[in-house]
Amino acid sequence: MKGKRILLVEDELLIARHIEQMVKNLGYQVAGVVESGEQALRVAAEQSPDLVLMDIRLKGQLDGIEAAARIWKLYSIPIVYLTAFTDEDTLTKATLAEPFGYLIKPFDEKELLVAIELAFYKHQIDTENKEKRRWLKAILSSITDGLISTDREGIINFINPVAERLLGKTSEQAVGQPLENIFLIQEGPAGKPRGLNLDRLASDLVANEDFYLATGENQLPVELRGSLIRDEAGTVVGSVLVFRDITQRKLQEERLNYLAIHDALTDLPNRLLFNDRLRIGLEQARRRNLKLGIIMLDLDFFKVINDTYGHSFGDLVLIEAGKILKQLTRKTDTVARFGGDEFTILLGELHTATTGLQIAERIVQAFNLPMTVDNRKLVVTASLGLALFPDHGLEPEELLKRADLALYAAKDTGRNRVKLYSEKF
Repeated sequence: MKGKRILLVEDELLIARHIEQMVKNLGYQVAGVVESGEQALRVAAEQSPDLVLMDIRLKGQLDGIEAAARIWKLYSIPIVYLTAFTDEDTLTKATLAEPFGYLIKPFDEKELLVAIELAFYKHQIDTENKEKRRWLKAILSSITDGLISTDREGIINFINPVAERLLGKTSEQAVGQPLENIFLIQEGPAGKPRGLNLDRLASDLVANEDFYLATGENQLPVELRGSLIRDEAGTVVGSVLVFRDITQRKLQEERLNYLAIHDALTDLPNRLLFNDRLRIGLEQARRRNLKLGIIMLDLDFFKVINDTYGHSFGDLVLIEAGKILKQLTRKTDTVARFGGDEFTILLGELHTATTGLQIAERIVQAFNLPMTVDNRKLVVTASLGLALFPDHGLEPEELLKRADLALYAAKDTGRNRVKLYSEKF
Protein backbone atom coordinates (compact mmCIF):
# COMPACT_ATOMS: atom_id res chain seq x y z
CA MET A 1 0.00 0.00 0.00
CA LYS A 2 2.83 2.34 -0.91
CA GLY A 3 1.99 5.97 -1.62
CA LYS A 4 -0.29 6.24 1.41
CA ARG A 5 -0.09 9.46 3.43
CA ILE A 6 1.03 9.15 7.06
CA LEU A 7 0.87 11.73 9.87
CA LEU A 8 3.66 11.49 12.43
CA VAL A 9 3.00 12.72 15.97
CA GLU A 10 6.25 12.80 18.01
CA ASP A 11 7.47 15.44 20.49
CA GLU A 12 11.18 14.45 20.34
CA LEU A 13 12.57 16.27 17.28
CA LEU A 14 15.49 13.93 16.53
CA ILE A 15 13.32 10.84 16.88
CA ALA A 16 10.64 12.47 14.72
CA ARG A 17 13.13 13.20 11.92
CA HIS A 18 14.48 9.66 12.11
CA ILE A 19 11.01 8.08 11.88
CA GLU A 20 10.03 10.51 9.11
CA GLN A 21 13.00 9.37 7.06
CA MET A 22 12.13 5.71 7.62
CA VAL A 23 8.56 6.36 6.47
CA LYS A 24 9.85 8.00 3.28
CA ASN A 25 12.40 5.22 2.72
CA LEU A 26 9.54 2.71 2.85
CA GLY A 27 7.76 4.55 0.02
CA TYR A 28 5.04 6.35 2.00
CA GLN A 29 4.25 10.06 1.93
CA VAL A 30 4.46 12.16 5.09
CA ALA A 31 1.31 14.25 5.59
CA GLY A 32 2.92 16.15 8.45
CA VAL A 33 5.10 15.95 11.53
CA VAL A 34 3.65 17.48 14.73
CA GLU A 35 4.54 17.36 18.41
CA SER A 36 1.20 17.70 20.27
CA GLY A 37 -2.22 16.12 20.36
CA GLU A 38 -3.89 19.43 19.50
CA GLN A 39 -1.76 19.80 16.38
CA ALA A 40 -2.48 16.21 15.44
CA LEU A 41 -6.24 16.84 15.56
CA ARG A 42 -5.90 19.95 13.39
CA VAL A 43 -3.74 18.27 10.73
CA ALA A 44 -5.95 15.18 10.72
CA ALA A 45 -8.93 17.43 9.96
CA GLU A 46 -7.10 19.39 7.26
CA GLN A 47 -5.02 16.69 5.57
CA SER A 48 -7.10 13.51 6.07
CA PRO A 49 -4.05 11.23 6.30
CA ASP A 50 -4.42 7.50 5.74
CA LEU A 51 -2.65 6.60 9.00
CA VAL A 52 -1.37 8.27 12.17
CA LEU A 53 1.84 7.20 13.94
CA MET A 54 1.10 8.48 17.45
CA ASP A 55 3.52 8.83 20.33
CA ILE A 56 1.74 8.27 23.65
CA ARG A 57 3.63 10.91 25.69
CA LEU A 58 3.23 14.31 24.02
CA LYS A 59 3.54 18.02 24.71
CA GLY A 60 0.37 20.01 25.31
CA GLN A 61 -2.90 19.23 27.08
CA LEU A 62 -3.76 16.08 25.13
CA ASP A 63 -1.69 12.95 25.46
CA GLY A 64 -1.39 10.54 22.55
CA ILE A 65 -4.10 8.21 23.81
CA GLU A 66 -6.76 10.91 24.10
CA ALA A 67 -5.73 12.51 20.80
CA ALA A 68 -5.88 9.12 19.08
CA ALA A 69 -9.32 8.42 20.53
CA ARG A 70 -10.67 11.71 19.18
CA ILE A 71 -9.12 11.23 15.74
CA TRP A 72 -10.56 7.74 15.46
CA LYS A 73 -13.99 8.87 16.63
CA LEU A 74 -14.15 11.94 14.38
CA TYR A 75 -12.35 10.78 11.24
CA SER A 76 -11.98 6.96 11.51
CA ILE A 77 -8.25 7.24 10.73
CA PRO A 78 -6.30 4.18 11.93
CA ILE A 79 -3.73 4.73 14.69
CA VAL A 80 -0.39 2.99 15.37
CA TYR A 81 1.10 3.87 18.75
CA LEU A 82 4.78 4.67 19.21
CA THR A 83 6.07 4.44 22.76
CA ALA A 84 9.03 3.57 24.92
CA PHE A 85 6.70 2.59 27.75
CA THR A 86 5.50 -0.98 28.11
CA ASP A 87 3.88 -0.88 31.54
CA GLU A 88 0.47 -2.59 31.86
CA ASP A 89 -1.37 0.61 32.77
CA THR A 90 -0.16 2.38 29.60
CA LEU A 91 -1.06 -0.59 27.41
CA THR A 92 -4.53 -0.83 28.96
CA LYS A 93 -5.25 2.86 28.34
CA ALA A 94 -3.90 2.64 24.81
CA THR A 95 -6.36 -0.06 23.82
CA LEU A 96 -9.30 2.26 24.61
CA ALA A 97 -8.66 4.18 21.37
CA GLU A 98 -8.88 0.97 19.30
CA PRO A 99 -5.30 1.14 17.91
CA PHE A 100 -4.33 -0.80 14.79
CA GLY A 101 -0.76 -1.36 15.93
CA TYR A 102 1.74 -0.82 18.71
CA LEU A 103 5.49 -0.21 18.25
CA ILE A 104 8.02 -0.18 21.09
CA LYS A 105 10.88 2.29 20.60
CA PRO A 106 13.46 1.86 19.28
CA PHE A 107 12.38 -0.04 16.14
CA ASP A 108 13.85 -0.51 12.67
CA GLU A 109 12.39 0.01 9.20
CA LYS A 110 11.32 -3.61 8.85
CA GLU A 111 9.34 -3.49 12.10
CA LEU A 112 7.80 -0.18 11.04
CA LEU A 113 6.84 -1.59 7.63
CA VAL A 114 5.15 -4.60 9.20
CA ALA A 115 3.24 -2.40 11.69
CA ILE A 116 2.09 0.04 8.98
CA GLU A 117 1.04 -2.63 6.48
CA LEU A 118 -0.80 -4.63 9.16
CA ALA A 119 -2.58 -1.45 10.26
CA PHE A 120 -3.69 -0.71 6.69
CA TYR A 121 -4.84 -4.29 6.23
CA LYS A 122 -6.75 -4.35 9.52
CA HIS A 123 -8.34 -1.01 8.70
CA GLN A 124 -9.41 -2.25 5.27
CA ILE A 125 -10.98 -5.35 6.80
CA ASP A 126 -12.62 -3.26 9.52
CA THR A 127 -14.03 -0.84 6.92
CA GLU A 128 -15.37 -3.68 4.78
CA ASN A 129 -16.95 -5.34 7.82
CA LYS A 130 -18.57 -2.09 8.90
CA GLU A 131 -19.90 -1.58 5.38
CA LYS A 132 -21.30 -5.10 5.36
CA ARG A 133 -22.88 -4.53 8.76
CA ARG A 134 -24.43 -1.27 7.53
CA TRP A 135 -25.83 -3.01 4.45
CA LEU A 136 -27.07 -5.94 6.54
CA LYS A 137 -28.70 -3.63 9.09
CA ALA A 138 -30.35 -1.63 6.29
CA ILE A 139 -31.65 -4.82 4.67
CA LEU A 140 -32.91 -6.31 7.94
CA SER A 141 -34.50 -3.00 8.90
CA SER A 142 -36.35 -2.73 5.60
CA ILE A 143 -37.86 -6.22 5.41
CA THR A 144 -41.57 -6.49 6.16
CA ASP A 145 -41.15 -9.30 8.73
CA GLY A 146 -40.17 -8.82 12.33
CA LEU A 147 -36.60 -9.96 13.02
CA ILE A 148 -34.71 -10.54 16.25
CA SER A 149 -31.20 -11.90 16.69
CA THR A 150 -29.46 -13.01 19.88
CA ASP A 151 -26.02 -14.01 21.07
CA ARG A 152 -25.06 -17.47 22.32
CA GLU A 153 -26.70 -16.77 25.69
CA GLY A 154 -30.03 -15.78 24.17
CA ILE A 155 -29.48 -12.07 24.80
CA ILE A 156 -31.05 -9.87 22.12
CA ASN A 157 -28.45 -7.94 20.09
CA PHE A 158 -30.65 -6.72 17.22
CA ILE A 159 -34.31 -6.00 16.62
CA ASN A 160 -35.67 -4.42 13.45
CA PRO A 161 -38.42 -1.74 13.28
CA VAL A 162 -41.17 -4.24 12.37
CA ALA A 163 -40.33 -6.35 15.41
CA GLU A 164 -40.38 -3.21 17.56
CA ARG A 165 -43.88 -2.38 16.34
CA LEU A 166 -45.24 -5.92 16.77
CA LEU A 167 -43.74 -6.31 20.24
CA GLY A 168 -44.62 -2.81 21.34
CA LYS A 169 -41.03 -2.29 22.52
CA THR A 170 -38.24 -0.04 21.30
CA SER A 171 -34.79 -1.30 20.37
CA GLU A 172 -33.44 0.35 23.52
CA GLN A 173 -35.92 -1.63 25.64
CA ALA A 174 -35.23 -4.97 23.93
CA VAL A 175 -31.50 -5.06 23.12
CA GLY A 176 -29.53 -6.49 26.00
CA GLN A 177 -32.53 -8.36 27.41
CA PRO A 178 -33.00 -12.16 27.38
CA LEU A 179 -35.18 -13.25 24.46
CA GLU A 180 -37.49 -15.21 26.77
CA ASN A 181 -38.30 -12.02 28.73
CA ILE A 182 -39.24 -10.09 25.60
CA PHE A 183 -40.77 -12.67 23.24
CA LEU A 184 -43.73 -14.47 24.85
CA ILE A 185 -45.71 -16.87 22.68
CA GLN A 186 -48.62 -19.22 23.22
CA GLU A 187 -49.91 -22.11 21.18
CA GLY A 188 -53.47 -21.29 20.18
CA PRO A 189 -55.50 -18.31 21.44
CA ALA A 190 -56.16 -20.06 24.78
CA GLY A 191 -52.61 -21.30 25.38
CA LYS A 192 -50.39 -20.26 28.25
CA PRO A 193 -47.79 -17.61 27.34
CA ARG A 194 -44.22 -18.92 27.57
CA GLY A 195 -40.95 -17.15 26.96
CA LEU A 196 -39.08 -18.34 23.88
CA ASN A 197 -35.50 -19.36 24.69
CA LEU A 198 -32.72 -21.01 22.70
CA ASP A 199 -33.56 -24.51 23.98
CA ARG A 200 -37.15 -24.23 22.84
CA LEU A 201 -36.05 -22.63 19.58
CA ALA A 202 -33.88 -25.66 18.89
CA SER A 203 -36.36 -28.35 19.93
CA ASP A 204 -40.07 -27.79 19.42
CA LEU A 205 -40.57 -24.71 17.27
CA VAL A 206 -42.62 -25.67 14.21
CA ALA A 207 -43.42 -22.96 11.66
CA ASN A 208 -46.96 -24.11 10.90
CA GLU A 209 -48.12 -24.27 14.51
CA ASP A 210 -50.87 -21.93 15.70
CA PHE A 211 -48.72 -19.33 17.49
CA TYR A 212 -49.89 -16.16 19.16
CA LEU A 213 -47.57 -13.41 20.35
CA ALA A 214 -48.57 -12.27 23.84
CA THR A 215 -48.05 -8.54 24.33
CA GLY A 216 -49.69 -7.42 27.55
CA GLU A 217 -53.38 -8.29 27.33
CA ASN A 218 -53.30 -8.59 23.55
CA GLN A 219 -52.75 -11.69 21.41
CA LEU A 220 -51.34 -11.39 17.93
CA PRO A 221 -51.41 -14.38 15.55
CA VAL A 222 -47.96 -14.80 14.03
CA GLU A 223 -46.14 -17.01 11.59
CA LEU A 224 -42.90 -17.93 13.29
CA ARG A 225 -39.57 -19.23 12.01
CA GLY A 226 -36.37 -19.51 13.96
CA SER A 227 -32.96 -21.10 13.75
CA LEU A 228 -29.77 -21.39 15.74
CA ILE A 229 -26.51 -20.02 14.34
CA ARG A 230 -23.52 -22.35 14.71
CA ASP A 231 -19.83 -21.88 14.08
CA GLU A 232 -17.55 -24.25 12.14
CA ALA A 233 -17.30 -26.55 15.16
CA GLY A 234 -21.09 -26.78 15.49
CA THR A 235 -21.20 -24.67 18.64
CA VAL A 236 -24.24 -22.41 19.01
CA VAL A 237 -23.14 -18.76 18.76
CA GLY A 238 -26.55 -17.12 18.44
CA SER A 239 -30.02 -17.32 16.98
CA VAL A 240 -32.29 -15.59 14.49
CA LEU A 241 -36.05 -15.30 14.87
CA VAL A 242 -38.32 -14.14 12.03
CA PHE A 243 -42.03 -13.56 12.54
CA ARG A 244 -44.92 -11.82 10.82
CA ASP A 245 -48.39 -10.63 11.73
CA ILE A 246 -50.95 -12.97 10.10
CA THR A 247 -54.09 -11.30 11.47
CA GLN A 248 -55.45 -10.65 7.98
CA ARG A 249 -54.71 -14.23 6.93
CA LYS A 250 -56.54 -15.53 10.00
CA LEU A 251 -59.53 -13.30 9.24
CA GLN A 252 -59.56 -14.49 5.64
CA GLU A 253 -59.34 -18.13 6.75
CA GLU A 254 -62.19 -17.59 9.21
CA ARG A 255 -64.23 -15.90 6.49
CA LEU A 256 -63.58 -18.72 4.03
CA ASN A 257 -64.45 -21.31 6.66
CA TYR A 258 -67.63 -19.38 7.43
CA LEU A 259 -68.61 -19.10 3.75
CA ALA A 260 -68.02 -22.83 3.30
CA ILE A 261 -71.01 -23.53 5.55
CA HIS A 262 -73.08 -20.34 5.11
CA ASP A 263 -75.01 -18.76 2.28
CA ALA A 264 -73.13 -15.68 1.02
CA LEU A 265 -76.33 -13.73 0.28
CA THR A 266 -78.52 -14.27 3.35
CA ASP A 267 -75.77 -15.23 5.83
CA LEU A 268 -77.88 -18.26 6.78
CA PRO A 269 -76.46 -21.79 7.10
CA ASN A 270 -76.18 -23.53 3.74
CA ARG A 271 -77.03 -27.10 2.78
CA LEU A 272 -73.75 -28.47 4.20
CA LEU A 273 -74.19 -26.97 7.67
CA PHE A 274 -77.92 -27.80 7.70
CA ASN A 275 -77.24 -31.47 6.95
CA ASP A 276 -74.64 -31.59 9.71
CA ARG A 277 -77.07 -30.09 12.24
CA LEU A 278 -79.78 -32.43 11.02
CA ARG A 279 -77.60 -35.46 11.81
CA ILE A 280 -76.82 -34.11 15.26
CA GLY A 281 -80.49 -33.24 15.84
CA LEU A 282 -81.58 -36.75 14.93
CA GLU A 283 -79.10 -38.29 17.38
CA GLN A 284 -80.38 -36.05 20.17
CA ALA A 285 -84.02 -36.77 19.29
CA ARG A 286 -83.39 -40.54 19.42
CA ARG A 287 -81.53 -40.24 22.70
CA ARG A 288 -84.22 -38.10 24.36
CA ASN A 289 -87.21 -39.72 22.67
CA LEU A 290 -88.34 -36.46 21.06
CA LYS A 291 -89.71 -35.49 17.68
CA LEU A 292 -87.89 -33.43 15.07
CA GLY A 293 -89.35 -31.47 12.19
CA ILE A 294 -88.10 -30.43 8.76
CA ILE A 295 -89.80 -27.62 6.86
CA MET A 296 -89.13 -27.04 3.18
CA LEU A 297 -90.23 -23.54 2.09
CA ASP A 298 -90.52 -21.82 -1.30
CA LEU A 299 -91.53 -18.21 -1.92
CA ASP A 300 -94.61 -18.14 -4.12
CA PHE A 301 -94.17 -16.70 -7.63
CA PHE A 302 -90.63 -15.54 -6.86
CA LYS A 303 -89.76 -15.73 -10.57
CA VAL A 304 -92.33 -13.01 -11.23
CA ILE A 305 -90.57 -10.76 -8.70
CA ASN A 306 -87.25 -11.29 -10.45
CA ASP A 307 -88.74 -10.68 -13.87
CA THR A 308 -90.60 -7.57 -12.74
CA TYR A 309 -88.12 -5.83 -10.47
CA GLY A 310 -84.79 -7.41 -11.40
CA HIS A 311 -82.50 -9.92 -9.73
CA SER A 312 -80.90 -7.36 -7.41
CA PHE A 313 -84.29 -6.59 -5.94
CA GLY A 314 -85.02 -10.32 -5.79
CA ASP A 315 -81.85 -10.79 -3.73
CA LEU A 316 -83.09 -8.18 -1.26
CA VAL A 317 -86.39 -10.09 -0.97
CA LEU A 318 -84.47 -13.28 -0.15
CA ILE A 319 -82.45 -11.47 2.51
CA GLU A 320 -85.63 -10.09 4.08
CA ALA A 321 -87.28 -13.52 3.94
CA GLY A 322 -84.31 -15.01 5.79
CA LYS A 323 -84.65 -12.36 8.53
CA ILE A 324 -88.37 -13.10 8.93
CA LEU A 325 -87.71 -16.83 9.27
CA LYS A 326 -85.02 -16.22 11.89
CA GLN A 327 -87.43 -14.10 13.91
CA LEU A 328 -90.19 -16.73 13.78
CA THR A 329 -88.11 -19.74 14.84
CA ARG A 330 -86.60 -20.76 18.16
CA LYS A 331 -82.95 -20.82 19.28
CA THR A 332 -82.99 -24.60 18.98
CA ASP A 333 -84.07 -24.36 15.31
CA THR A 334 -81.91 -23.87 12.22
CA VAL A 335 -82.96 -21.81 9.22
CA ALA A 336 -80.93 -22.53 6.06
CA ARG A 337 -81.02 -21.48 2.44
CA PHE A 338 -80.70 -24.38 0.01
CA GLY A 339 -80.55 -22.21 -3.09
CA GLY A 340 -82.78 -19.98 -5.21
CA ASP A 341 -85.90 -19.15 -3.19
CA GLU A 342 -85.80 -22.45 -1.29
CA PHE A 343 -85.33 -22.34 2.49
CA THR A 344 -85.16 -25.25 4.93
CA ILE A 345 -85.95 -25.15 8.63
CA LEU A 346 -84.87 -27.72 11.21
CA LEU A 347 -87.27 -27.80 14.16
CA GLY A 348 -85.47 -29.41 17.08
CA GLU A 349 -86.79 -30.68 20.42
CA LEU A 350 -90.44 -31.12 19.44
CA HIS A 351 -92.60 -32.89 22.00
CA THR A 352 -95.60 -33.15 19.69
CA ALA A 353 -96.38 -32.83 15.98
CA THR A 354 -98.76 -29.99 16.86
CA THR A 355 -95.87 -27.74 17.90
CA GLY A 356 -94.25 -28.19 14.50
CA LEU A 357 -97.49 -27.40 12.68
CA GLN A 358 -98.05 -24.32 14.83
CA ILE A 359 -94.62 -22.94 13.92
CA ALA A 360 -95.25 -23.63 10.23
CA GLU A 361 -98.65 -21.94 10.32
CA ARG A 362 -97.14 -18.92 12.05
CA ILE A 363 -94.63 -18.63 9.19
CA VAL A 364 -97.39 -18.77 6.56
CA GLN A 365 -99.31 -16.01 8.37
CA ALA A 366 -96.20 -13.82 8.70
CA PHE A 367 -95.55 -13.99 4.95
CA ASN A 368 -99.08 -12.75 4.33
CA LEU A 369 -98.10 -9.45 5.89
CA PRO A 370 -96.42 -6.79 3.69
CA MET A 371 -92.63 -6.71 3.83
CA THR A 372 -90.62 -3.57 3.08
CA VAL A 373 -87.84 -4.06 0.55
CA ASP A 374 -85.80 -1.13 -0.76
CA ASN A 375 -88.52 1.31 0.44
CA ARG A 376 -91.15 -0.73 -1.47
CA LYS A 377 -93.94 -2.63 0.28
CA LEU A 378 -95.05 -5.95 -1.14
CA VAL A 379 -96.55 -9.25 -0.05
CA VAL A 380 -94.58 -12.40 -0.85
CA THR A 381 -96.43 -15.49 0.34
CA ALA A 382 -94.79 -18.85 1.04
CA SER A 383 -95.60 -22.54 0.60
CA LEU A 384 -94.34 -25.00 3.22
CA GLY A 385 -93.97 -28.77 3.50
CA LEU A 386 -93.43 -30.41 6.90
CA ALA A 387 -92.04 -33.88 7.69
CA LEU A 388 -91.51 -35.25 11.20
CA PHE A 389 -89.13 -37.69 12.85
CA PRO A 390 -89.86 -40.47 13.59
CA ASP A 391 -93.38 -40.32 12.11
CA HIS A 392 -92.32 -39.85 8.48
CA GLY A 393 -88.77 -41.13 8.40
CA LEU A 394 -85.71 -42.08 10.40
CA GLU A 395 -82.83 -40.94 8.19
CA PRO A 396 -81.86 -37.41 7.00
CA GLU A 397 -82.32 -38.08 3.27
CA GLU A 398 -85.68 -39.71 3.85
CA LEU A 399 -87.00 -36.80 5.92
CA LEU A 400 -85.74 -34.17 3.44
CA LYS A 401 -87.36 -36.00 0.53
CA ARG A 402 -90.71 -36.26 2.31
CA ALA A 403 -90.66 -32.60 3.40
CA ASP A 404 -90.05 -31.75 -0.25
CA LEU A 405 -93.01 -33.91 -1.32
CA ALA A 406 -95.18 -32.08 1.22
CA LEU A 407 -93.99 -28.74 -0.21
CA TYR A 408 -95.06 -29.73 -3.72
CA ALA A 409 -98.43 -30.81 -2.31
CA ALA A 410 -98.83 -27.31 -0.78
CA LYS A 411 -98.06 -25.74 -4.16
CA ASP A 412 -100.43 -28.07 -6.00
CA THR A 413 -103.30 -27.21 -3.66
CA GLY A 414 -103.10 -23.44 -4.14
CA ARG A 415 -99.85 -22.27 -2.44
CA ASN A 416 -99.68 -19.92 0.59
CA ARG A 417 -100.17 -22.81 2.99
CA VAL A 418 -98.43 -25.63 4.89
CA LYS A 419 -98.84 -29.33 4.21
CA LEU A 420 -97.84 -32.11 6.60
CA TYR A 421 -96.36 -35.13 4.83
CA SER A 422 -98.78 -37.96 4.12
CA GLU A 423 -98.29 -41.29 2.42
CA LYS A 424 -101.17 -40.31 0.17
CA PHE A 425 -98.99 -37.78 -1.70
